[in-house]
Amino acid sequence: MANKDWLLVSLLGLFWGSSFFFVEVLLKYLSPFMIVYLRVSIASIFLILFIYIKGIKFQFTFNNFFNLSIMSLLNNIFPFLLITFGQQTTTGGLASILNANTSFVAIILASLFLPLERLNLSRVVGISIGILGVVIAVGYQNIFELKNDDLGKYLIIIATISYGFAGVWGKLRLQNFSPIIAATGMLTVSTIILTPYAIINHLEEIYSLNFYIVKYAFVFAIICSVFAYFLYFKILESAGAGNLLICTIIIPPSSIFLNAFFLDQNITTNEYLGLIVIILGLIILDGRLFKKIIH
Repeated sequence: MANKDWLLVSLLGLFWGSSFFFVEVLLKYLSPFMIVYLRVSIASIFLILFIYIKGIKFQFTFNNFFNLSIMSLLNNIFPFLLITFGQQTTTGGLASILNANTSFVAIILASLFLPLERLNLSRVVGISIGILGVVIAVGYQNIFELKNDDLGKYLIIIATISYGFAGVWGKLRLQNFSPIIAATGMLTVSTIILTPYAIINHLEEIYSLNFYIVKYAFVFAIICSVFAYFLYFKILESAGAGNLLICTIIIPPSSIFLNAFFLDQNITTNEYLGLIVIILGLIILDGRLFKKIIH
């Protein structure tokens, strides 16, 4: 990759890593549902305005709406809610470490549902090491114990499964969408789906929003959804999809740093060790480093 692409990948890792920090901050003032609702609704407004200004055309059909609805559930609503609820009982740093499991889950599911996405040796080894890292981070002694304090960890792991299915659905059903339309459609449909529930069950919370809370929610949505998606598309265009895996490696360290520096959150030895093992798994999964060593 060119130096410019390395910078973009690093920024994307920082932006997505900061989402766990923003959730930690907003959980002091908002319910998990409202955090997610503000994120998708604010981001969708900005992306709709961008599409309108650019004059990008989109053919609205029932089939397109259905495909975007499923993608919204799998890639936005379910994982965002699960991670945000999960962070109520776990730290943002650990949440980001467990979220790195997404790459392993996505490749396993892709090999099951997509004929061209077969497992090879580097993928099998990388996935095995990565899952070991998740077990270490959670604590092998806690794997089969479900206490209230541990629930958040499992909600986040379930979120990675949702992200994995989203990757498969996107490849099967959203191939004819441009990336910017797919992103805008997902966030807009997510807002449409969540709005009735917000009005029925969270109207009082909406009325109680103040400038301080809205400011954080606004920055959260713009950085972690709008700016992040623009960077994502730019990297796809200039460096290719393969290099996005590097971004996954950057997310946990950036999240840990932000939460430790600004929120004084500690991370355990097990979590550090799990992070190192997960990063090793991702590097092996990527395969390029070992090809360079061999050649």
